[in-house]
Formats: sequence, C-alpha cells, structure tokens
Amino acid sequence: MKHFSLLVVFILLFSVLSGCASSPASGAGVPPSQTPQSEESVSVPPKKTVSVGIVECPWVLNISAVDSAIAESQFAAIDPSVSVISCFAANETELLSSVEKLLLDGAETIIVSLPTSSSAEKVIALCKPKGVPVILTGAKPFEAAMNSYDKCWYIEMLCEQTGELLGKAVAKDFKEGIIPDANADELLQYAWFGGDENGGKLHYEYSLQSCADMGVFSNEIFSQLTACGEEAGYAMAQNLLGMSLIPSDSSGEGSEETVDTAPTSYPTPEAVLCSDSATARGAAPLLKEAGIYVACVAVSENDAKALESEGIYAPTWFTRDEVT
Repeated sequence: MKHFSLLVVFILLFSVLSGCASSPASGAGVPPSQTPQSEESVSVPPKKTVSVGIVECPWVLNISAVDSAIAESQFAAIDPSVSVISCFAANETELLSSVEKLLLDGAETIIVSLPTSSSAEKVIALCKPKGVPVILTGAKPFEAAMNSYDKCWYIEMLCEQTGELLGKAVAKDFKEGIIPDANADELLQYAWFGGDENGGKLHYEYSLQSCADMGVFSNEIFSQLTACGEEAGYAMAQNLLGMSLIPSDSSGEGSEETVDTAPTSYPTPEAVLCSDSATARGAAPLLKEAGIYVACVAVSENDAKALESEGIYAPTWFTRDEVT
C-alpha cells in the first residue's frame, strides 16, 4: 500500500498541483526568421488557478481527519493560485455525492477523509475515469482499492495513534500516583467505555498495549466497545457502579432517582478510559462522585482544556493542521 509520511505527501501534493498549474514549456529555440521581442513587450500569461476539492467526513472521535479551513489558509500562504472547494459529509452516501459535486465543479485534486475503509473503492471509482488524483486520510483503505489507481495516495493517520496517546498519558499518571494504586498490586484496575465499528476496538487495544510498553500492566474490570456518546457513557457508569434509574414510589409522578438495583456488582476500578470526549462527559458525573479517575483523548487543545475543567484527564489528539 502507498503510505507516506506527512512531509512526503505534502511534497507530492504540491508537485501534483504545480504540474496542473504549469503552462506549456517555452524552451524551444527562436526560429532564425523571427526577431526576439524586447523584454518590455513580452507578456506573461496569468497563472492558472488550480482547484482542490476537500471532503470532511467524521472518521473517529466524531471528527474529520482533515480540515478544509486549515488547508485553504496553508495553500494561500504557499501558492495563491490554489483555491479550495470544500464539503462536509455526515456519512458515506453524502461523501460520494460531495465527490461527484466537486468533480462537476472542476476540482483537479480530491482530498477525502474516509469514514470507513470500504469508502475508498467508491471514491476512486468516481475519480479514476476523469484522471483526477485522490489523496485519502482517515480510515485505512483496502490494499486492492489503492492498487487499482496509480494517482491515489493515503496519509496514514490511524486510531492506533489515539490509543497510543491515551495509553501513554494514563501510564504516566499511574506511575506518578495521580491514579492511586488502591489495592497496592501494581496493576491498573480499569474499565473501558465506548467504541464504534470504525476502529473502536483498535483504539482500545492500542491504549492497553501502550500502557504495557510504558511498564504499567492492567486488569480489566469492565468494558463496552459498541456504544459511545453522553447517554451511553452515563448508562455505562450506572452499570459499572451497580446503579440504575427507576421511578421511586416515594417520589412525585414522572420523577426518577438513583437506586442500587443492578444484579451484577463490579469491583471499583482505579480508572475509567473513554473512547471519546462525549462518552467521558456522560460518565464523569457519577464516576467523579465515586472518586474514579476518568480519561479520554481530546479532539483539540480547546476541547482538552474544557474537559480538564470538568475533572476529566484529556491528552490532545493529533493536530489536524499537521495532517492537513
């Protein structure tokens, strides 16, 4: 598969755009019968504007791996002849419609943040007949799709990296005593909240592996890898703590209170790791009341500051300006 570092892909994209914008070579010699014009009378043809189409689509942690506003700013600083046409797509259907629209609008290079691996083949099928180069970010495309088109490249930015980031941060806090070793067994007793089909399991696995690589081994108390978001986070916190919301006989009609009714009782973990900030925000109120450390990966520096103000430990995800 054609995987490239960010620097290599940047050089590659700039080369593609330069090739699109270049005018025909004028290096041929002047015929003897013609007299060269003076410098004052030579007119320089205006530089062609090159359109780059960018489709932002949620990939993991509910955000796109590429940011069109950042791209527009960066291209403007490098080469004003490059213009950016951008679209946002909430799912694969909208993504394909956006690619079709960008091609109709004359985009000469397409950059797409893939929501799923299978999306790559469909994007390539739209661009290949027109010979339009495609640069993919987000979910990892299948090898066969990449090999089917010689003008397709992939910027490898995988959820393994977010897992590694979270694991290292948690391991550091455990070693420094920010996460207390409550039973002094030198193991991190943890629960994992949240995940989805677009790499949630890999995010989880790499977090634990990264912890182990840092010398912090763990014991799982509870895990849920198939749901995420604030409501799911709150429900998982209830489940972990042996709680559920049911109407109370002594309360008014329609009101609810928390009562201990869960048939299963879990040991109290030392930390709860969450797949995304929304899940962490949903779970945090109950977990913090129980004195449990809560962590997730933030989607930006501002998100990290907001989470930390809520008592949630949040290392920042990769910076999208570098990816873009």
